[in-house]
Amino acid sequence: MTSSSYRGGLAVQLPGRSSKASEPGGRSHRVAFLVLAAWALLLAAWVITNPPFASPDETEHYIRAVGISEDNLIGPSDPSVRIGVDARQIAWTRQATRLVTLPAGLDPLPFTCATGFGDLSAACLNAAKPIPSRVTLPTAVGNYQPLPYLLPAAIMHVASSPPDVLRWGRAAAALVAFALLAVALLALYDASYPVLSILGLLLAVTPMALFCAASLNGSGLEITSGIATFSCLLRLTRAGPIPRRWWAATALSGAALALSRPASPLWVVIALCVVAAWDGPRALVARWVRNRVAWLAAAGILLAVALNRVWEALYGSHVAIDTSSLHAGLVAGAHEWWRALPELVGKFGYIDVKLPVVLPIVWFALILALVVVAGRSRRRDGVILGSLTVCALVLPVIFYALFTRPTGFGLQGRQLLPTLVILPLLAGEVYYRHRERITSLVAHYLIRVLPVAVGVMQVAAWYVNAKRFAVGSSGALWFPSRATWEPPAGWALWLVVMILSAACFVAVTTSARRASSHAVDA
Repeated sequence: MTSSSYRGGLAVQLPGRSSKASEPGGRSHRVAFLVLAAWALLLAAWVITNPPFASPDETEHYIRAVGISEDNLIGPSDPSVRIGVDARQIAWTRQATRLVTLPAGLDPLPFTCATGFGDLSAACLNAAKPIPSRVTLPTAVGNYQPLPYLLPAAIMHVASSPPDVLRWGRAAAALVAFALLAVALLALYDASYPVLSILGLLLAVTPMALFCAASLNGSGLEITSGIATFSCLLRLTRAGPIPRRWWAATALSGAALALSRPASPLWVVIALCVVAAWDGPRALVARWVRNRVAWLAAAGILLAVALNRVWEALYGSHVAIDTSSLHAGLVAGAHEWWRALPELVGKFGYIDVKLPVVLPIVWFALILALVVVAGRSRRRDGVILGSLTVCALVLPVIFYALFTRPTGFGLQGRQLLPTLVILPLLAGEVYYRHRERITSLVAHYLIRVLPVAVGVMQVAAWYVNAKRFAVGSSGALWFPSRATWEPPAGWALWLVVMILSAACFVAVTTSARRASSHAVDA
């Protein structure tokens, strides 16, 4: 028999009596269901309420997906196409651009009036009409890895107008992303410490991650598979026997990550290196070498990386890395990183719908608090988390200088989010593993405040984007009654959906407080 004492808001098992907070079964998975419900509601709202083609380069991704739905995995190139504002951008996009013939009525052009930089509402969509003829269009993402487009392409035939076709494609992409987030949640979830075990995951799934996951692109799959891959790798390092399903989940999520975008194999390597540094190279090798199922998982990931490289060798764009001006590239990278930093939390539309600065600040402050709290558990963990924080700040600068700057385009936060999520995920896992050692007041409030703060900011981020397209940037703060553009089913329904998602996060926080109260009473 056991009893529990209370340390920093956590139930810690001691000999003597049993604690209600850690009883298996019953309500032990309530928190997992609440988080999954909140994410599902948020994804559904983003899929439907974000105007057609109002995500970064979504018109290009739509053309790519429709082409695949017409059994055209990669179209012919067109050297005469000029997409970009300067010579470097044009040279880069020329490598990726392919021609795609769209069926009659699926030309997206009439429905792209709300895209691009600006502050007007999406009211222009009210008068948009489909073009009845077939058309051949260039897409600047024509040579991208095909995996993110396969499921959207498979169900696009159920609709006949560009907005509906796009929304079905978004829904398919969001379904895959939701499945990957569910894998991440279940990998980290401990029914005895339900909230504590997923604190890092709640911070890793930023509004930008859900926005990308509910858009038709490759970033949503890359980000969510990055979260799932590292979560599964952390699950493999926990004590006790490892069920085969977690090896399978690691293989599937790692393969999805490797096949999502050109740079994705790098994120797989970084994830493995971080886990090896934290868990110890010997422990990692022993865990993988002595298990036949682990060999199969490793083979699956390696095969996916190989397929990525084969595709890139045959069809991919190639960056001419220029190290002669590396210093200038690093200086420019520091400026680019500072500009792109808020995008990790959220910057929507064509990267022109900005969140109030307080939201990214609070989100980063919560991550920092989690890192500091976790780092105080053991000196070794503190060193690793501190080093990882430094790497997270430096990596984007180097990535821009070597790989992004030669293309002529700017750095975008979503491009690095698949690997930067490692920091909050690892901090959360360290906190969970060494919960008995952490007794600070900050830790006590972190577990109580973080879920509801995340929920409020998720809803606030969605609201900012919804207001922008309903009434314009300068429109009324309470926009539903004055909206000049409305999504299917109207704003009232989707506001209710947002309230329900926020209620789920509040219920998670309530569960944490009840667990703490039971621990004290016991």
